[in-house]
Amino acid sequence: MIKLKAAAVMAYLAASGGGAGAQDRPIELGLDAAVSIGLGDNSRTVISIPAQAFRAGFGMTDRVSVEPKFGINIISGDGESVSLYRAEVGLLYHLAAARDRMRSGVYIRPFAGLSGFSTGSDDNDVSDTNGLIGVGLGLKVPLLSRVSSRFEANVAGSFGDGSSTEIGLLAGLSFFTR
Repeated sequence: MIKLKAAAVMAYLAASGGGAGAQDRPIELGLDAAVSIGLGDNSRTVISIPAQAFRAGFGMTDRVSVEPKFGINIISGDGESVSLYRAEVGLLYHLAAARDRMRSGVYIRPFAGLSGFSTGSDDNDVSDTNGLIGVGLGLKVPLLSRVSSRFEANVAGSFGDGSSTEIGLLAGLSFFTR
């Protein structure tokens, strides 16, 4: 849990350090549906529809934005529970030469964070948290003046007690503050 709180603090600090130039850029708020397919030992496959994670993007320059992202799934019943959680900080680099590249075009997103799980029952609790590092390639497609769809394919590796590799596909909506 301490690792999760540390990741949240790092995401806040990274997002708030944009300087005065970032004040006129819109904030991007988004929800993503996702499929993550685990490869090899210690892997798991997760399908999250309609939403896997909530994200917020903060423009730092015309091409770069910092994006903290967080998701949690909790299933409980008959005295047992399972929790899956993931926190990331990504750095989006917008490749498009478009005038409004934050809302449309191709981007690359390296990211780092934490992922883990916790299971509990009346007589047994198990949990594990691992570091996470990866990269994604995506496309933003404008729908309305302040709304874009977003599609991304990514690959990530977790390291720690249960290291694994996963391939992810995301589809989401982005809402811009201005």
